[in-house]
Amino acid sequence: MTKICCVCNRVEHGTHWKNDYVFGANERVTHGYCPLCFDVIMAELLESRDELTAVDENGQARSARNRQSVLCA
Repeated sequence: MTKICCVCNRVEHGTHWKNDYVFGANERVTHGYCPLCFDVIMAELLESRDELTAVDENGQARSARNRQSVLCA
């Protein structure tokens, strides 16, 4: 089964990822992340997690909704 990156559309070919790939007529395809896009997505997720666990000036955990209202005030 051929794997296509769901972000950049590169195609896994053995241990390499290629930008140009010609598919066969009956080739089965699945989607996932290439190593480069996976690293970017994981960095974004970790950053989001850190933002969600932020604390206010009193050391209290602040939810994303509360932080949004403070930022918009």
